[in-house]
Amino acid sequence: MIRARGLHKAYGDQVVVAGIDVEVPRGQRVALLGLNGAGKTTLFRCLLGLTPFRGSLTVDGLEAGPRAREVRRRVGYVPQRPPLFDLSLSEFVALVSGIRGIEPAGPLERLAAFGLSPDEAGGRPLRELSGGMLQKAFLALALGEEVSVLLLDEPTASLDPEARRDVLRAVDDAGPDTTVVLATHRLEDVRALAERVLVLGGGRFVFDGPVSELEAVAADERLVWIDIPAADRAGAARSLAGHGGVRDAHVNGKGIELSVAAGATLAVLSALETSGFPVTDFHSRPPELEAIMARLVGPSAEPAGPTGAGGTAAACREPTDARSGGGR
Repeated sequence: MIRARGLHKAYGDQVVVAGIDVEVPRGQRVALLGLNGAGKTTLFRCLLGLTPFRGSLTVDGLEAGPRAREVRRRVGYVPQRPPLFDLSLSEFVALVSGIRGIEPAGPLERLAAFGLSPDEAGGRPLRELSGGMLQKAFLALALGEEVSVLLLDEPTASLDPEARRDVLRAVDDAGPDTTVVLATHRLEDVRALAERVLVLGGGRFVFDGPVSELEAVAADERLVWIDIPAADRAGAARSLAGHGGVRDAHVNGKGIELSVAAGATLAVLSALETSGFPVTDFHSRPPELEAIMARLVGPSAEPAGPTGAGGTAAACREPTDARSGGGR
C-alpha cells in the first residue's frame, strides 16, 4: 500500500529523512515512533503531498507528491492539534466533504457511530467540543468514504484516559483493508493498535519489527527510584557508580534515580545498605517509551540542525486548514 525507495527530505542543511526504503502492506497497522524532531511529521507531509522530496513514494501504486490529488483522496489524516474554525460541526463536515469531493453522508454516519449524532451535536460550534469529541470528529472526516490509508499524528496526546480509549476504539473500527500509520509517544497506544513498529532515528529506520521485539529491547532494564536521606544522596550515587548492575544513577529532588540491569535491583539495594546508606523506600518500573527509543537511536543518531531539538516537528505542523485537518 505504501512504498518508499530512497526517500530523502532536508530542510536547508538539516537532513530529516535520509534515503529510507520501506513497504507497508494493505491493511497493516503500523506505529511510527521516534524522538522529537526525528521526522515522523515530515513523512506524513510527504505522503500528503505537502512538501517536496527526493526519491520515490507511492500509495496504492500512485506516486505521491504536491500534485498527486488522487493520492490525497485516498489518504485520511488526523493531526495532533486539530484546527478550530468558527463553524458548527455540521458546517465543518459540509466544508471538508466539499473539498474532498465526497458526499457528507459517510462522515455523518461515522460521527453517529462515534456518539456524535448530527441531530444532537451537529449544531454545536467546533470550539465547544471536548478534546475527545473533536478528535473523533476529525477521525470521522479523515475516514470519510473508505480511505486506503489513515495517518494519525499523536491523536491521543492531549486526551484524558476515557477520551483516549474512545478514539483508539474508533480507529480500531477502521476497515480491515485500511492501512493505519500511528505516530505516538504512548506505549499503550502502540500495544492497542499496532502489529508492526517502525522507529526513526538519524533520518533512518533503526527498528522494524513487532511490538514484542520492541519491548524486548528494554526487557533487561528497570528504572528504580530509591529514597535515601538528603544528606546521603550524593555519596550513595557515587558509591553505585562502579556497581556492575547500575547503568546510570543521578540524584533528583527526592532521592536517587537508577537504570538497573534486570534482576539486579535487590543487589543494588543490598550494596547501599552494606556501604552504610539506609534505604527508606524504593520502587521500580519498566523504561518509558522515550527511553526505549533513545537506546535504539543512540547518542549521535538524532538529526541536528538550526531548528534545534524538536524543530522539525514544529516546522512541519502546518498547514492548519480544512484540508489537512479533515484528511484528504
